Amino acid sequence: MSDTAAATPTTDERLAYRSVFQRVFVRPEVGGMIGAIGIWTFFWAVSETFGTVGQTFGWLDIAATLGIMAVAVSMLMIGGEFDLSSGAMTGAMGMLIIYMVKETGETGGWGLPLVVAIPLSLAVALGIGYLNGYMVERTGQPSFIITLATFFALRGLKLGLAKREVQQIQMARTDEATDFDLFRPFFAAEWARNDHQFELRDFTFITLIVLAFAIVILGISELWFKRNESLKSAGLVQFLAGIVLGVAGGVAMHLTDGVAANIAAAAAIAVGVLVGVNGWASWRYEPIADRGKLEIREDLKRRLAIGVGLVVVGAIFAVIIDSSSKRDVFFPFTTQGIRAILFVGFVAAGLTVLAMASQGALSINPATKFAVTSIMALAVVFVALTIFVDSESAKFRAAFFSVVMFVALVLFAWATIVSRFTERRHPDRQSDRLGARMLVAAALLLAVGMATRLLFTIDAEILAGIPPAKTSVRLLWFFVFAAVLVWVLANTKFGSWTYAVGGNKEAARQVGVPAARTKTQLFMLVSFAAWLVGLLIAFRINSIQANVGDGEEFEFIIAAVVGGTLLTGGYGTAFGGAIGAVIMAMPLLGIAAARWNTDWRWLFIGVILALAVIANKFIRDKAEGIRR
Repeated sequence: MSDTAAATPTTDERLAYRSVFQRVFVRPEVGGMIGAIGIWTFFWAVSETFGTVGQTFGWLDIAATLGIMAVAVSMLMIGGEFDLSSGAMTGAMGMLIIYMVKETGETGGWGLPLVVAIPLSLAVALGIGYLNGYMVERTGQPSFIITLATFFALRGLKLGLAKREVQQIQMARTDEATDFDLFRPFFAAEWARNDHQFELRDFTFITLIVLAFAIVILGISELWFKRNESLKSAGLVQFLAGIVLGVAGGVAMHLTDGVAANIAAAAAIAVGVLVGVNGWASWRYEPIADRGKLEIREDLKRRLAIGVGLVVVGAIFAVIIDSSSKRDVFFPFTTQGIRAILFVGFVAAGLTVLAMASQGALSINPATKFAVTSIMALAVVFVALTIFVDSESAKFRAAFFSVVMFVALVLFAWATIVSRFTERRHPDRQSDRLGARMLVAAALLLAVGMATRLLFTIDAEILAGIPPAKTSVRLLWFFVFAAVLVWVLANTKFGSWTYAVGGNKEAARQVGVPAARTKTQLFMLVSFAAWLVGLLIAFRINSIQANVGDGEEFEFIIAAVVGGTLLTGGYGTAFGGAIGAVIMAMPLLGIAAARWNTDWRWLFIGVILALAVIANKFIRDKAEGIRR
């Protein structure tokens, strides 16, 4: 029997316990994650090149430096403050580092080695951050005003000192540092994909992705269902049999070729997933004694009709609009852009309504939940078949079709087990801990699978003349920096203090939170991020103009807001800032890849910002309003 964390409540425990989906959807970054998937899918659909490795590395490289700043700015905004000097500071720090290492002379610098210039420039950056925080606390003025003053000061210093010291508006030649080669691997190393071959890449990728999604289902099940008092060994045998069948299907798909063989292998994987998931549930969870009878109420009928209708309308648009047309309709859209917008928009809206119907059916009985969720799975299958039949592109008829069908399989597997096993109505520490660890493991497997697919090539791609692609160490810095701050915000006192001072500074101070120190440290964190970005820019382009970074502070703030951080403070996540940076970066290359007029890219980003704010509030309100 698992360790139950809470005693029996005196009121209806369904009002005290929130389901796993409710807990997930109140997370600030969920809206951003959904948006990122939607934007990627959209540009992948309307462009021939957006989904290629080269394009992926391109927008990830843009997201790297933007994301480092967005994550730090998100932390500061959660703490209830702004830093309008953050953009100018990135350029200022890069110019300072170059000037420190530049050879001495009439138009030279200090001639310091990087081993001295790097920590010295970091001290300057932290000093500026400390000054911002100190001035905000001492004067009581809004951080908007204080950091705006810092912005203009840095902007003037960059231009004035550059013209005075080197007689031009840019600082150049980071490589004049005597120890440049020593530090180059840390700040400017590149990974050439075509130099790294791995023939089992696709098999590894597919295996890890399927395994990750299977673990997601099992992890959510652990968080969702009530543990059985005694484990049933027959279920364990069924679970292991499902794993064997799924792995066999994956191996067969990798080793065989042809339509019939692929269909048979895919069917084996599907059956393996269903058998394995049901085996896991039978092994661990308490079965439902009475599933009830199918009961489709009027509000449920209405939602089902609207959801199915929207999906059908989306499919109709996909069919009647010529999929081969390259004609421009009106700025900035092509025929394919309009087709993708209508198809994805109506289908997404329809599936959202069906998902809401599925959630509502849970309050009726398990039999109704199974029926409604199965209808949603069939709607997804219908979308997949529409794509397969109507599309002329191989990527839709193969890769995208397979992904959508797998999503339908996952939905049907979930409909099966949620209608057969008892939902948990109380906290269970052991189950919650195991479920959370499984979800983390799934995320890691997914990340490793995607990295394997992106970083390695195979002989077939080289022989086919796939263009070489490169990525840089900047991406690694982004991932590490974001991961560290995600951990800090979620697992340390400093993270708790950040939320506290952003939510209510005076209340936080009264319970012992060092509010002034915490906010000053957050300003210093943003300065550290600006120093790191400036360093990476200095190594990347070897020269920095005086206007670099000016105005980019608004992009950092937009990325934070798109990722779910509130402007009022006290709400958000560091991971949301990273997701927001990815959302900001994708359109910059996606618009060009879709053959749109790139002059309209800022219009697109403005629309994204507005939609993200509305969507985040809608999702949060719906999740918080659920009472089961």
